Amino acid sequence: MIARNSIKTLIGIMMLGMVPFANAGLYKAVAYLDYAQEVSPSNPLPSSAMGYASLVFDSDTLTLDMVATIQGIALAGVTFPDGGLAFGVLGPFHIHNAPAGANGGVVVPFNMMSYFTGAVDGLMVQADDIAFDASILTELVAGNLYLNLHTLDYGSGEIRGQLSVVPAPAAVGLLALGIFGLMRLRSH
Repeated sequence: MIARNSIKTLIGIMMLGMVPFANAGLYKAVAYLDYAQEVSPSNPLPSSAMGYASLVFDSDTLTLDMVATIQGIALAGVTFPDGGLAFGVLGPFHIHNAPAGANGGVVVPFNMMSYFTGAVDGLMVQADDIAFDASILTELVAGNLYLNLHTLDYGSGEIRGQLSVVPAPAAVGLLALGIFGLMRLRSH
């Protein structure tokens, strides 16, 4: 009986140990962007613009995919009259490295006009297979990365959102399975 319980306990522990390896290499993060999160904005007039972004970081390929929907900022707000994207090589939208309440340097720029699409009530930003340095994964998990959208009217940034890592569904499922297994062991 003791050997059987030991085996069951070992299996339960192994199931819990698998949790970090679910979707190994993929980190999903989300951000809600608004004016209230801006630090020392260059334009003191509050903006009513807002946005939501979803990102997937792949630590195996060191690339990320990002989709952001922005309301209240038109495509014209991030482009020059000649149609070129504002803010040079960094572009108007990028990931910065700093905790909430602080400003930090740009670590991933979204600087191609092809990433930006105008919409009826704002704009959409979509970028795939964007390279990043592996060191930012530690900052992502620590909560030290944020998205910032700069516009022609708000040069230092109109809306900002801190990135939050979202647990992968497979990891949650494996964790639940491991906990269920341990609870079942205790009942026997």
